[in-house]
Amino acid sequence: MTTTQTTTSVPQAEAAGLQPLAQRFKTWRATRRRGQHIPEGLWEAATDLARTHGLNPTVAALKLNYYDLQRRLQAARGPRRGRAHAPVFVEVPAVPLLAGSDERGTVELVQAGGARLILRFPAGGPRDLLPVVQLFLRHRS
Repeated sequence: MTTTQTTTSVPQAEAAGLQPLAQRFKTWRATRRRGQHIPEGLWEAATDLARTHGLNPTVAALKLNYYDLQRRLQAARGPRRGRAHAPVFVEVPAVPLLAGSDERGTVELVQAGGARLILRFPAGGPRDLLPVVQLFLRHRS
């Protein structure tokens, strides 16, 4: 009579690297309150191991939900390429206009969507433009 051995989907070398964290998960599961979420420290350790050992072996060894670990792994990597970055605010100091001079000021604002506002002011100062600029910035292009 021959006996067959069952093999697991996690190779022994990888299982050895995952064992300490698998034991931590086992201990946490045995002592947790019903409905308690997995602590962030365990999730962070799981995502670190998933980067090293891969998503499937980590999920199998730690008995985690594949999609939960995948979501956290992607979030840890940061934003995907191709997504627009949030606009950066840059403050430019105003150049003071000399009182009584004939100089005129121009302010040009461009939103990320392409909307453009150009203000030319012969008499007023930059403070007179603030309400107009605020209205422009509130409107999404």
